[in-house]
Amino acid sequence: MLRIERVLPQDILTLQRVVEETYLPYFRYLWHDEGTAYLGYINNLEVLEQHLANPRHHYYFARLEDDTIAGYLKLIFEAPIPDTSFSNAVSLDKIYLTEAAKGKGIGRLLMEFADEQAQQAKAEYLWLRVMDSNAYNLDFYVKNGYRILYKRWLELPNIKHEYRGIFTMIKRLT
Repeated sequence: MLRIERVLPQDILTLQRVVEETYLPYFRYLWHDEGTAYLGYINNLEVLEQHLANPRHHYYFARLEDDTIAGYLKLIFEAPIPDTSFSNAVSLDKIYLTEAAKGKGIGRLLMEFADEQAQQAKAEYLWLRVMDSNAYNLDFYVKNGYRILYKRWLELPNIKHEYRGIFTMIKRLT
C-alpha cells in the first residue's frame, strides 16, 4: 500500500534529505562536480521554503506501509509550457524515487496521482522535462502517455556538454 501525502512546511528537513537521497544516485553522471552545485541550489533551505510557501507549488511524499519514504513528486499548477500556446497546464516538475523503490510500480502510481491532481485543477495538459540521455525515464514517460514536444540545450554551470539535451514532454488530459 502506498500513501501519497502533501509535504508541509514543517517537513522541510525531511524533504531536503529525500531530495538528496533521490537525486544523486541517478544524476551525478551529468555533472563535472557530481551534482554538488546543482543539488545545493535545488535543495537549498531558502529555495525549498519559498516553494513550500507558494500555493502553486505542491510537493508530495510517497510513503510505504512501514512509513518509509519511497520518493517524492512536485507539481506546479498554472504552469504554461514555455515557448508554446499551451497555457492551461500543470508541470510535473519533479518525480524521484529511492533506489530501493525503483521498479515496484511506485512511479506509475505517482504519475496517476499527478494526472488526477491536474484534472482536478481542470488543466488541459500535464508536462515535464527529461534529460535526453535518460532513456529509462524517457521510455517510462512515453508508456504513461507523454510525447516529446521539443528539445532544448541546458546552459548550466558544471553540466557536462554531452548531457545538456533536455526534452519537454506533454500529455493531453481527458
